[in-house]
Amino acid sequence: MRPSPYKVDMNGPNGNIRLETAPDGTLLRIGHWPSFPGARRVVLCHGRIEFLEKYNEVIGELHSRGFEIWSMDWRGQGLSGRTTDNPKKGHISDFQSYIEDLQWFLGLMGDDSAPETILIGHSMGGHVVLRALLSGQVTVDRAIITAPMIDLPMKKFVSTAVAVLCRAACMAGLGTRYVIGFGDNDPARGMFDDNPLTRDRDRFAAIHAATETTPGAEMGGPTFGWLNAAFNSIGALRTLSHSATAPCPILLCTAMGDVVVSVEAQHAFGDLQPSCTQIRFENAAHEILQETDAVRNRFWAAFDCFTATD
Repeated sequence: MRPSPYKVDMNGPNGNIRLETAPDGTLLRIGHWPSFPGARRVVLCHGRIEFLEKYNEVIGELHSRGFEIWSMDWRGQGLSGRTTDNPKKGHISDFQSYIEDLQWFLGLMGDDSAPETILIGHSMGGHVVLRALLSGQVTVDRAIITAPMIDLPMKKFVSTAVAVLCRAACMAGLGTRYVIGFGDNDPARGMFDDNPLTRDRDRFAAIHAATETTPGAEMGGPTFGWLNAAFNSIGALRTLSHSATAPCPILLCTAMGDVVVSVEAQHAFGDLQPSCTQIRFENAAHEILQETDAVRNRFWAAFDCFTATD
């Protein structure tokens, strides 16, 4: 595996990873990588099943640019508190819980000398960021969204059928059971060939190395409850995208080879929001930040342009 010049000691002299207690008593794992006094702040919001260590290289790249970085393992994943007895189940009852955690997290950082706060949200995290911004529950200066889960890549009749099934399962008290076809482990997730995440073999291996060296972070599939909550939140975000305007500039980064989330829904969102600038990455799979050097170099060039100050 080729070395990265941007790897950081996640919990060393330049980092602080700890558990904090959310208002409802759930332990949430947060990371903080400070910079110089008065540095601008970036908050990384992960996708489903992700955790702090997966973003080691990204944190290093941000730190090299002089940013203060904060991030958090969402409840129910990473090394944060779980929401079911089985720690591998990806479960939530309502995506509003994620938004409230984000609100709490931003407040935890305090009102210090940071002149600007920038949210970076990926996949599910991008969905949460967009919904929080459009609903006015969170206010920041800029947002960068990569491959957001604005919708799932299903035909409408399939999506409707799956949504009805998930709702029925939850009403029958089966919300914490895995969606049919999913379980604790997915052997295909460890195979590079034809994977839906990245075309970079080394970074694909790094994702799995991070999982192996972070005991307890490995996740299985979603539950009926998680998927039902996702469908409900997708509907809420769709309504907001037509009725509300984002309160800050948004850079929307779309992976054109994505099969994990809907590419078409991202185009539609970009067309609706006047403060949104969309960049299409033609040779990228879902994980833009874990992609090939060519894709990532283009992302970081866009990032530098979007975050440039006068």
